[in-house]
Parts: sequence; structure tokens; C-alpha cells
Amino acid sequence: MPISLYYGSEEYLLHQALSTLRQAVINPGLGALGHRVLREPGFPEILEALGAVYFNLGGQTLIEVHEFAPLYKAVSDAGDEKQLAEFMALLESLEDSKHVLFYSSKVNRSVKFAKWLTTHKTLTVTIREFKEFPFYKQEDAAHCLVQECQRKGIAIEPKAALLMVEQQGVLLRPLMTEAEKLSVYTAGRPITVNDVLALSNHPENTFQMLGDWLHSRNREHIFQILDELLLRQHPLQLFALIQSWLGGQFQLRYWQELGYSQTRMAELSQKHPFKIKTDLQEFAATPFSRINTLRQKAVELEWQAKTGALESRLAIEMLFAS
Repeated sequence: MPISLYYGSEEYLLHQALSTLRQAVINPGLGALGHRVLREPGFPEILEALGAVYFNLGGQTLIEVHEFAPLYKAVSDAGDEKQLAEFMALLESLEDSKHVLFYSSKVNRSVKFAKWLTTHKTLTVTIREFKEFPFYKQEDAAHCLVQECQRKGIAIEPKAALLMVEQQGVLLRPLMTEAEKLSVYTAGRPITVNDVLALSNHPENTFQMLGDWLHSRNREHIFQILDELLLRQHPLQLFALIQSWLGGQFQLRYWQELGYSQTRMAELSQKHPFKIKTDLQEFAATPFSRINTLRQKAVELEWQAKTGALESRLAIEMLFAS
């Protein structure tokens, strides 16, 4: 039975998986005859879509169900319970010509429908989760960036990919946007570290700004640089950079507390020993508690920006006012 569940917080990889499935299932010559997209559907809409007859000339029909609430929120209304049961029965008897894709940013496997879908004994469901890389897994994110670039025909040196991750954070969408821009500049040759340094959205004054912020100095200059940055990129991209940078400083200080040598830190982080030495010297006077507090505040304010609780620019300005 052709049913898929794609979900997760790494939206770039999630979208790439969706594109791949569309190419595999949909006959481009049939257009809407073989494709239906439902966004945040209610039960009447999804029941109608699943039960409809599609004139796709013997091919497959892809029915995409985006952000279906019962995947992460329990159904409580008696009427909805009845329609959910009807929907589940339709899935159990799904025609081979219909491929249903559940596409969601989150799934709660403890709620009834999600648990049923992911543990059903006879229903075959292809389940793929796409998680954001943790801020400290920069090498993994860089390796994935190299792979995604190769898939798009973009050549990039691994060291250049790692530098991009160190500068911009681990989210793949802004990284791929930057890689595509760099590929135009390099005109077919591999993207190098020098290319990243020359054209990156995060020049040296960005990191000077972050250092001033961590030291609570030059506040007027901080907001001047911030205004310039926000002309070129969305605040959420800057949140990714901040979290990655703060994570790096936290990591170094934590290792320092454990008594690790600078040589060992360089080995673990795969950074040049001189970079380790200069970072430790520059931020030696910064209380460890401030670094940790700012990391937590960055996570909190980014979440509020992503959920709409705060306007994203206001959220980033509140962070830099801390």
C-alpha cells in the first residue's frame, strides 16, 4: 500500500524528499489529474480526496496531506473520532493507484492516529524523519552540504563547506542558497575557502559584532552592523549563525573547565590550534554563565520568532539587547 510519512525540522531535506517523490510518482503530462495537495485539511476534505475517482489514465495519483493535525494532536470531538475511524478504514483499503503522502513538521507518536499509522501490523508505511543537525555537529552538516551540492552539480571543497557551516550555522536551506550564489561566481570550478571568505554573507565585522555583544561593549556599533546584516538576510538565518557561534564558544570553555589542552580541543573541533588559542584568549574574561544564558535566550527567542509569538526582527534585536 503506497503510503509515506515524511516529517522533521530540517525543512530543506524534507522539501528535497518531497520533490523526489513527486518526480517518481507524478506523470508530468497529466498535471492535476495525477496530483492533489491538501494543506491543513479537515476530515471532510481529506475523506473526499481519498474517496474520489481520479482520471489519471492508469497511472498513480499522489495525494499530499500537509500538516494533518491528528499526526501531532489528539482528536477529542466525537464527530471527529467517527470521521477519523472512517479515514483509517479508507487507508487500509487504499487502491494501489493512489499514493498518500503525509508531510509534516512534527509528529507525536503517542496520539491515536500517529501511533496507528507508524505501528500498523499490515499497513506498509514508508517513514522518513529529517532532523536539524545539532549546533555542535558542524562536520556532519558540512558533509551533508557537500552531498547536496554534488546532487545539484555544484563542486565545493570540504574545507569550504565546513567554513560555511561555522559562519552560518547548520541549517541547510541558507547554506544551499549561499552555495548556489558562490557557484555562479566560481563558474564551474570547485568553491574554495577563499571564495567563501570573499563572498560570504558573514564578513569579519559580523564576528567582531558577536564578540562585542558577548563582552557587552560597543552597543551602538553592534546595532549598526545588525541593521546592515538584516538588509541582506532573514533574522532566522542570523539566529542560526549566533547559535552555532555561541555553541562553539561554550564548547571551548566547557573543555577548558574539564582541563583539556588546546591541542586536544583543536583535534576534537578540527580547528586550527591558533584559532583555539585566540578564541580562548579573547573570551577568557567572559563569565561562563553569560555564554550559557545567551545560548538559552537565543533558543527561546528563535522559537518565539518561528512560532509567530514575536516578530522575527524584534526577536533578534531583543537578543542583542541582552
